[in-house]
Amino acid sequence: MAEPHGNGKRDDHEERIARLEAARKEMEDALIVMAHLETRSSARIKEHAEFIARHEEFVAYHEQIIREIDDKLNALIAVVSKMQGGIESHPS
Repeated sequence: MAEPHGNGKRDDHEERIARLEAARKEMEDALIVMAHLETRSSARIKEHAEFIARHEEFVAYHEQIIREIDDKLNALIAVVSKMQGGIESHPS
């Protein structure tokens, strides 16, 4: 039964305000968590980008070394082939 002076309506409004305040607090907490996760995620992405850059430098450096070794090996093969008269000088 309704209160004679409208107290029931006031209680209903206060209950709604309390629910809205609780929902606002819940959303605020969720936003704080999301911001924290975003910060952590950004830091991890930066770490991964730095790792990839270092890895690419590492690979490029070692590919250069392999090319230099290959060039030297090919030069040695050419020298040895000339010293031995090449493939043409060997009977089949």
